[in-house]
Amino acid sequence: MKGPTIANNDCQVVITGVGLAAPEPLSALGAAPPSPPPEITAFEVPEGTPAWGFEVLDLGLERELPNIKTFVDRTSALALVAAKRALADAGLSWPPPSAIGCAYGTMLGCLEAMSIFWNKVKATNPKFAPPLTFTHAYANSPSSLLCIEFGLRGSAATFSGEPLAGLEALAFAFDQLVLGGAEIILAGASDSLTPAAHRHLCATGRLSRSGRWEDGLIPGEGGVMLVLENKESARKRGAKIYAVLEDLELFTGWPAKPAICGQDFDKLSRTDARGPGELLFSSLPGGWPEEAGLFPEMPVCNFKLYAGDMLAATPVLGVALAAQALRLGAAFATGLRGDLRSAVALGYDPSGTLGMVRLKRDA
Repeated sequence: MKGPTIANNDCQVVITGVGLAAPEPLSALGAAPPSPPPEITAFEVPEGTPAWGFEVLDLGLERELPNIKTFVDRTSALALVAAKRALADAGLSWPPPSAIGCAYGTMLGCLEAMSIFWNKVKATNPKFAPPLTFTHAYANSPSSLLCIEFGLRGSAATFSGEPLAGLEALAFAFDQLVLGGAEIILAGASDSLTPAAHRHLCATGRLSRSGRWEDGLIPGEGGVMLVLENKESARKRGAKIYAVLEDLELFTGWPAKPAICGQDFDKLSRTDARGPGELLFSSLPGGWPEEAGLFPEMPVCNFKLYAGDMLAATPVLGVALAAQALRLGAAFATGLRGDLRSAVALGYDPSGTLGMVRLKRDA
């Protein structure tokens, strides 16, 4: 079953700001992926569990947002840093002069704050558990902080609990812009690599034992925020445009390999003009999309090799890298430079949902 999220009309949705709080290997356009992947250093993993993981080693929330003096969960901190960078990149001050919306996604939410609170509850008299950390433990705590810190007063929504929550946030933002419910929306996702997150991924059998993607995922963390805007609004502001966001769809009910997916395959693999000006940013597992025959003539960047699996932030990172490539004329980790015209970013939920985002260079 296919679930289209949007039907475009005369409104064009563009990306005018990109903000990343991501692992260091993403900083260089042409670098080779780390081999073997880095080991987790921020905490001791349980004995006998894999220690591979891509961390954001120097987050620097106090440098980016010095006015925040209280406890902030790491998932929230990643979102705040990425948001500040995206808004600044888009040339937007805060509080903004007009109502800007907020669309946010996370898979695991604020497990650091939740762990601190419940460990205190179990260790002492429950009445001494710190209430402040509890208020930072909700899945929508990061989006609440985004709205408070940056004065976002427009349409807002939070999506959580699954790997494509970030793409759902982008879809909400896109809908709002196309339907006239907003002119500008800050949209994206974050997830953090914490002891609780590591234990969960290990207990569910998702972690790679070898440090290779063939036998499981290598976890990562990060925040990725984008400024999505009505093109007319961007033109009036004189904002730079990274790319036009053409289409965003979620294909549900898929088997483990999309090569046998059925009626949706033709639409998924169709492109308007295959050639050297197109590229694919894939966060699909294993040998996808090559084994499945998806987009067979397009060069592929599997950016998870450089950042690990950042959970809900992963597919949004693919969109961000695709947008940057179209504006810069240089694609991360592929060596491609020159006349790049369009890009596709793919994300995947192991339960059987595939997310696809199509972008094109602004004319």
